[in-house]
Amino acid sequence: MKRRENRQFEPLVMVLTTILLLLILSFTGAGFHIGPFETRKVNLLADVTSSGTISKAFPESQKVLSDTIAVKQIRNVQKINVPLDQYPGIIQFGNDSSGGLIRFFTALHHLGKDRKKVRIAYFGDSMIEGDLITQDFRSLLQEEFGGDGVGFMPITSIVAGFRQSIIHSFSPNWKEYTLLDAVPPDHGLGITGHTFLPYYNAAEDDSIASGNESWVKYSAVGRKRLNRFGSVRMFYGKSDGHNSVSLKGRKSFALPGNAPVNEVYVCPNPVQSFTAVFNCSSPLNVYGFSMESDSGIVLDNFSFRGNSGMPLTKMPYSVLAGLNKYLNYDLIILQYGVNVVNDKVKDFSWYEKGMTEVVKHMQNCFPSASILVIGAGDKSTRIEGEYVTDPSVPIVIEAQRRVAEKTNTSFWNFYQAMGGEGSMVKWVTGDTIFANTDYTHFNSRGARKVGGLLYNYIIGEFKKDKKAG
Repeated sequence: MKRRENRQFEPLVMVLTTILLLLILSFTGAGFHIGPFETRKVNLLADVTSSGTISKAFPESQKVLSDTIAVKQIRNVQKINVPLDQYPGIIQFGNDSSGGLIRFFTALHHLGKDRKKVRIAYFGDSMIEGDLITQDFRSLLQEEFGGDGVGFMPITSIVAGFRQSIIHSFSPNWKEYTLLDAVPPDHGLGITGHTFLPYYNAAEDDSIASGNESWVKYSAVGRKRLNRFGSVRMFYGKSDGHNSVSLKGRKSFALPGNAPVNEVYVCPNPVQSFTAVFNCSSPLNVYGFSMESDSGIVLDNFSFRGNSGMPLTKMPYSVLAGLNKYLNYDLIILQYGVNVVNDKVKDFSWYEKGMTEVVKHMQNCFPSASILVIGAGDKSTRIEGEYVTDPSVPIVIEAQRRVAEKTNTSFWNFYQAMGGEGSMVKWVTGDTIFANTDYTHFNSRGARKVGGLLYNYIIGEFKKDKKAG
């Protein structure tokens, strides 16, 4: 009888042999050939090494493949003659008194002389949600030019518990329409991308039982320039005059008005907190409250999660122009792009066309304001086991630059200001962590850094403008 061979180590030998083979293929960058088929390249250590590795999603010599929107040279713009993907600054298009940032810089020059305030509307997606980026940008501007207050606030917010620049709460019985909804004709969207309707009682006895009223409460936070509300205004749509808002412990205000946008000063003097309670007998569009100082910089955060920017044209001219009559904006900032980045898409001409219409809509609604288009920041995607800059990022950025050029506005290459290709990986995995592990969004430290970057670039341009007279 033959002696049985001992095979207990064969599985271990097979596993070790397989691992050795995969390691060799990982270092050589080769794949398997099985007949006419070839497998993807092997990287056994991707999960271990990718967090600290910055790989290129496309060759240095060809930042963007053959697309309908290719990265081109910038010529005859502030004497800049370098590729867009190498220039991190602000580019001002247009040579007349309405181009670039001229109107905004003119307003800053006159601040404290023949004008008391300069106001900024900062539109964006989840990158600025909860006042991220904008709270730090606002603070730096107010330190330089004066002013305090958090600016325009919506009635309800999905990030009320997250926001650090104000304490915000509200009743659950508000109805709202947003950019994502089919909005009825009588309920035009406000500047936040929302319109808010308080509970109302249309019965003959139009009073509302205590506890059923819709309410909203705002409280200042214990931080410099945010520790009080200098004055408070409320903005609302058409009202039949039987609607009212009262401030607990203070007074009640009737809300008449036939205009698309109407205004009421509910707190003309500084307060630290207030609760507004609504008693309505008919539908009422409430657009929001503004908490601001009587002088200096006012900056409003208008974030909307998941927004590509293109739906902004759904906000009607009558409402935006009506609000601008009271708010008088000097600068409109548009920060979008990350929600359209997609490594499967190489033609973003549709986005360029859509955002061009958005900028024209803003120019029509805010005719005295400069407009700054902020290009998309770096966004990483995982390719062959490593986090790399999504190949579509530079294509989207070039589309955004062309939007600014076509509309004679201004453009900031935020992607290059971050550090260019592979910068998001550095922001996520560096010694100081500035971004989250979704390789898209910034943490509070990163948002503070971005706010500082934007401030430095804008002030740099302002000082050049001031020096040039």
